[in-house]
Amino acid sequence: MKKESRFGKLRYFFAELLILIIGITASFALNEYRLGNQEQRQEDEMLKSFSKNLEVDSLRLSSSIKVLEKQIEFAEKLLLSEQGVYTDSLVIFALSQLTYAPFDSNDITYQQMRSTGTSHLITNDSLATEIVGLYENGFEIVTLWSEIDGEHVRQNLIPFVEEHFPFEKNLNYTIADAATRKAFVKAAQSDQFSHLVQFGESYKVSTKASYEEALEDIRLVLAMINAQLEN
Repeated sequence: MKKESRFGKLRYFFAELLILIIGITASFALNEYRLGNQEQRQEDEMLKSFSKNLEVDSLRLSSSIKVLEKQIEFAEKLLLSEQGVYTDSLVIFALSQLTYAPFDSNDITYQQMRSTGTSHLITNDSLATEIVGLYENGFEIVTLWSEIDGEHVRQNLIPFVEEHFPFEKNLNYTIADAATRKAFVKAAQSDQFSHLVQFGESYKVSTKASYEEALEDIRLVLAMINAQLEN
């Protein structure tokens, strides 16, 4: 009788222990499930935010590429223009070289990720690597060439125009007299200005190439983000 009583107590103890183990295991599993869902939601929100930022950058780059293409085209036409002949197009070709296409990445999400140390939320290692490479390398190259082009415009081309181009209100040489037009043609086709335009053209070509490469990288990252969100 005592044996049966002890055996019953022992069975009861093991049953209680088993229930306790099952309860703890279920609790851990439920907690892991909740954490997993929470991190999944955080990852989705982060990737969607990255997608919006990169779409804005994509539009900026596309617009800047069109501007650079037109500037490069006009630089060629300016350098090949007929010597000593004034045309309104010559004015457009020359003045178009006085601007550049700056780029400033919309990196709000990336900076937040860096400051909070939440890069681990991106479970796709290849995607995380592409994102970091784009912001730390791709956009850095784009910014560098944009600054080189902009510095040439600000420090060389604009000062030359201010010093050597004849004065005409709003640079509207269309309504200028013959002498002013002649002075403009002489300055716009001078060796010094042509030299500056040639260098500027080379900078714009390099800037455009870096913009196009960054744009392709953005499209790759966006495709990877969309695939990750679908999964």
